[in-house]
Amino acid sequence: MKKSLLAASLMLSFGIAYAGVVKKADKDNDGTLDKIEVKGHSMLAKHFDMIDVDKDGTIDQPEIDAHNAMMGDKDNDGTLEKKEVKHKGLAKAFDQLDGDKDGTLDASEVLAFFQKQK
Repeated sequence: MKKSLLAASLMLSFGIAYAGVVKKADKDNDGTLDKIEVKGHSMLAKHFDMIDVDKDGTIDQPEIDAHNAMMGDKDNDGTLEKKEVKHKGLAKAFDQLDGDKDGTLDASEVLAFFQKQK
């Protein structure tokens, strides 16, 4: 129990901490970060390709939030089952987000949720 609370806390703080980073690092003020803009932020730079769910060469806050949520994928199958979802809003909207009705959410389904939250 303590481990999962710690993990959830770390994931939440990751998203919150990087909300300010996106604004500060976004030198061209387009609301996204490219690989050059994340150079000073090792976690974003290291995981850039994984965070860039839509593969457009940039990352934005919804993609960072989606990546944060996907870190709950304890069985490492690339999807979230209901029991793996720690974000309250995501958990509440789970059934609506599960477009293919397979009982899991993949990164694009999670990203769609966070894009609507903007």
